[in-house]
Formats: sequence, C-alpha cells, structure tokens
Amino acid sequence: MFRIGSRATPPAPFSGPPPYLTVVGHDLLRSEGEGLDLLQKLVPDGRRFEFVTLPQRAANLPPDGEFVLSLFADPSQLDGVADQVLAARAAGRRTVLIVAIHASQLVALGRWLDRRAAEGVLGGVRLMVAGDVASVATQLPQRLLPVTEDNVIRMPRAPEVEGSGFNNFYVFSPELQALVARVRGFARNGVTRAILLGGPGSGKTSIAYYYYQVRGLGQFVALNLAAENVGDKTSMKSLLCGHVSGAFPGAGARNGAITQAQDGVCFLDESHEITGAVMEVLMEVLDNGQYMPFGASSKRIMECALLYGTNRSWNFLQNSVNLDQFTRMGASRLEVPELHRREEDMIAVTAATLARLAAPCADWRAPTGVSPDGWNLLRGCRWRGNVRGLIRVLEAAFVDTASAGSDEHLIQASEISRGMSLWEPETHHSHQIYSVAS
Repeated sequence: MFRIGSRATPPAPFSGPPPYLTVVGHDLLRSEGEGLDLLQKLVPDGRRFEFVTLPQRAANLPPDGEFVLSLFADPSQLDGVADQVLAARAAGRRTVLIVAIHASQLVALGRWLDRRAAEGVLGGVRLMVAGDVASVATQLPQRLLPVTEDNVIRMPRAPEVEGSGFNNFYVFSPELQALVARVRGFARNGVTRAILLGGPGSGKTSIAYYYYQVRGLGQFVALNLAAENVGDKTSMKSLLCGHVSGAFPGAGARNGAITQAQDGVCFLDESHEITGAVMEVLMEVLDNGQYMPFGASSKRIMECALLYGTNRSWNFLQNSVNLDQFTRMGASRLEVPELHRREEDMIAVTAATLARLAAPCADWRAPTGVSPDGWNLLRGCRWRGNVRGLIRVLEAAFVDTASAGSDEHLIQASEISRGMSLWEPETHHSHQIYSVAS
C-alpha cells in the first residue's frame, strides 16, 4: 500500500489540451523519430503527446496527464516521476506510470521496486520489457489501462512469527489486480469462507494474507494440511480445535488453529487434504460454526474467517469426498491466475529475484539482467510451477552465470534453458493434477 512521500512537489500549470501520453527519457531517444512516431499514433485525437527529457524535475510533468511512459531510463532516476504520479493519483486523477526497460536493466528495476515497496510508495505503475522503441509501441496498447490497486502486498515472511521481515508480493497485471479487488470485496462484505484455486507457487497464501489485512481483525493462522494430516482424528482435533489440560496423560492446554486465529483468518492450505480425519473434525465447525476442544465439556463459537487453498481442480475437490461433506465447506471461489498469463508480475518477480541474488555477491560479478534471447525464453515459458518455479530457474541461471568467472554481464539463454530443464520441465507426470492442466 502506497503513501505519498514528501518528495513530490506541486506541478506547474500547463496550457492546451490535456496530455494523453507523456514520454520521459534521455535526449538520445529523440533520434528515434520513427519509433516516437509509432508512439504518437497511439494518442487519441484531441489529446497531446509530449517528450520530457531526463534527468528532470518531477514538477515538470503535466498535472492532468493520463499515462507517463519511462523509456529505457535508469530506474534509480524515476523517483521524482513516480512521486508526481502518486501525487496526481492522491488528487483524484488516474495517472499511470509505465516503466519500459531493456532486459539488461532487470536488476536495477528490482532494486527500485523493492526499495519503493519498503518505503510504501509503490503504486500506479505498470511494467514492460522491450528491445527498442518500436517494440514498446507494439506492447503499449496492452499497458494503456488504469491501475486500480496498489502494486504490492507486503507480507511477513513468517506471518505467525514476530520480526520475521517482509516479502513483496507484486501486483502489476490486470488479472491479479482484478483478483485483489474481488478479495477486498469479500473481506469488506462479510464473506467468511472462500477457496483459493491456483497452481503450485501461484501466491495463494499471499492472497489469503491480503484478505486478512483488509479484514483487520484477530490473527492470521495458516496450516498446510498435506504436511499436518496424519490421519488421526485426535491429533487433528487438537491441531484445529485445541485441547484442554489433562485431555490425555501429561497434556497441558493448547489453543488450536481456530482459537488462535480469534476473529481473524484461519487459512487451510492444501485443502484437497480435507478428507478422513480432517473432515470428521471440521463437520460440526462447517455446519454450525461451533467446535469443542478435545477433552472440553462445552463448545465454543468459531469467530474466524475460514479460507481454503488448493492447487487441485474443482472437479478433483468435488470427487475427493462425498457431496454431502463437500457442500458443507460453503466456500465462494477465488481463482489465482497462472503466472504465464501475468507478464507484468513475471517481470517484477524476475527483477526482484535477480536484485536479491546480486546484493550479497562479493567475489562473483553479478549479472545486471538477461539477454534478449534469455528474456524470450522466460516470457514464453508455461510456468507450471508459477512464481516458485520461476525463482528456482532464475537462481540456477544466476549461479551458473555469476560463478563462471567470465566477463559476461547478462544471463544467457543457455543458462535459462539449463535452469528450466532442472526446475520447470516441459513434461512431468504431476502436470495433470493441478488446477489448470492445459
């Protein structure tokens, strides 16, 4: 969630029709007349196109502009522009900053995104990777869309452990922005049961945590049922509902996940494991909103919202238990879009991951980005492992490049391909079991 920093200054008055597209870049780009002409053709009749040279003061941007395109600028020079865009948005306008970079600038972009996310001033931004101005013009119509949500969800690395630090879950693509808006609507309008469908590594826990942030109550408690389900009803009842002191020999009292969450959120991940002992424990909770800790003499009311997450398909869930049990879940569906449909989020994850890997390098020469061919491989991958798969591939490719001791400053397609063969194989027996099999 962004805040408006003190760096933004009031814009100077402008005359003439309001600008539709303001391009900011270095003077050398003025020589790309044909490319700039292609950009200008995207401007509707009666609106203005203009070019602003960097470095420049943020106040030089038109106050009523609709889209600002940063064209291959060093991201570290964009704070003034980004602050002015935030100031315009705070004043009620829908100004959008579109950051277009070369693939060789990904590490610099990652540092900029992470820093502004930590400072709470990342909003109103869209992303693009391109090779030249003509390529920008080809992609730009897909970016000339409003940004309706913040660009980042700041989530603790370990939500139930104080002082664990934060991860940034980036929200740039229209598909993910639409999901975030839907989740916020659920949290604000009393929908207390929902199931998050999405492939492995797509970000279901982060979305569940965002629901918790919007709800603003209690605690966030997450359980991975695939890891915790031992098939024993007593153990599962203790885990979910807790137990009282003396419930079994030597037992002290324990709060279960539902009690621990209070009126917050209990997130049951890998919910395709809600079978057998887990379902037996949850039956009364799901039906009547009440539960009894193991060994207790009275029931308690469940106050928390109950969210489920699964990487299996809806048909798989329906067939995993009988229909009577399945309908007790009473959940609305939220589908997390697969990463291969979210190019802008893929750009952000790639940039942030490479920046994180580059930061501690001492003896190695950290690459600054990827080659054009390497980027094309990343962009065209199916990413069945979603964000998790992308990060593993980038880690492998980064290490192979940085540890080689060569003068190469970009990760090449060969390293990307090798990482994919290890962590993102095109064929695998598990592909068909996930929520999106095609």
